[in-house]
Amino acid sequence: MKQYVDKISELIKHKGIRHEIHSFDSGAFMVDVWINKDFYCIQLDENKFGISKVTEDIDFSTIPDKEYSEWRNFKIELEKVIEDLKI
Repeated sequence: MKQYVDKISELIKHKGIRHEIHSFDSGAFMVDVWINKDFYCIQLDENKFGISKVTEDIDFSTIPDKEYSEWRNFKIELEKVIEDLKI
């Protein structure tokens, strides 16, 4: 999963987006992403990629809003979120 965290970080850094990476003893990773005033949580565990938008009305959950089993499909969603929200 670390290679995917690196890919996510590069994609986000390239756009100048603030983010923080968290790793867990289980091997899972979480990437917190701030795009403008929106906050997203990316979850990576085994061969699963998840993304959630966290708001005041919707608290963080360990179950992502959207989950993908393939990097390719997850990357498309992440790029869409970045492009839709980036000024």
